[in-house]
Amino acid sequence: MRANRLLSILIIISQKRLITGKELAEHFEVSLRTIYRDIEKISEAGVPIAAIGGKGGGYYIMENYILNNIFLNKKEIEPLIAVVDNLKVLFGSNPQFNDIVNKFETLKNVNELETSKLIINMSHLNMEQDLKEYLFLINKGIEESKLLEFGYINRKVSYSNRIVEPIQIEFMEGQWYIIGFCRSRKDYRKFKLVRIKDLKLGGTFIKQEISQSEIKNIFCENLQNGSELVTLKFSREIGNQLVEYFPKEAIRFLEDGTYIVEKFFPYDEGLKRFILGFGNYCEVISPKKLKEEMKEYIKIIYNKYNG
Repeated sequence: MRANRLLSILIIISQKRLITGKELAEHFEVSLRTIYRDIEKISEAGVPIAAIGGKGGGYYIMENYILNNIFLNKKEIEPLIAVVDNLKVLFGSNPQFNDIVNKFETLKNVNELETSKLIINMSHLNMEQDLKEYLFLINKGIEESKLLEFGYINRKVSYSNRIVEPIQIEFMEGQWYIIGFCRSRKDYRKFKLVRIKDLKLGGTFIKQEISQSEIKNIFCENLQNGSELVTLKFSREIGNQLVEYFPKEAIRFLEDGTYIVEKFFPYDEGLKRFILGFGNYCEVISPKKLKEEMKEYIKIIYNKYNG
């Protein structure tokens, strides 16, 4: 907490020409003595903070000293500002996040940045307002160790109620996820936000200590257990688009101009829909049972339009 306050004091003093100890104390809701100690600590670190006594006086710092010479230059700041601007829209009025936003706004003002040419949109079609509310609640749940309660529609289009101990929020492959311990399934799970309904906060819980590597290993193991290795063949017409759907290491180019993709997929209804989305540019090579299931799946679709 104190480290965060020290950084904030540095940025505030850098932004203002003069600021009094009383103003800083009121801003951070601490005593004047605490501010004096903080200023002393900053000075000990080699930052040239000076004071002017009497009426109209206060603390000041050499112009741009901190922001330009210690932290980030203009080129380094611009992409970060673009990310923060987008997160500001998504997270809404989150007090903790607002502190970060204010710091970056100061960086933006001090460096006289123009409108960023880098635009990052992490919202989801038709879900921007829900996403704001969900991210706010999820972040609150993580920070305050509160359970998340919601309805969830899985890949099999089956609805169930879940109670989750949230660990983190993840943005991956264009989608937002909650990662946490699902009490309903008694295991760690990853939930896609677009499939969540009626999210609300529940009671408090005791956090379980688990590292990022442990979480990653759990999900890799779960993926292998519920998945099958599938081999797909793609025609040359769609080859340059494959990197949008598959990791590069899973794609192999053949001499005849076609492509082979080998990848583990969750073996369910969603897999057939995914393959069908490539139309006649994709052919299932293996497993054999999937080839047969695709034939039946296509027959059902054909009969719908031929009835």
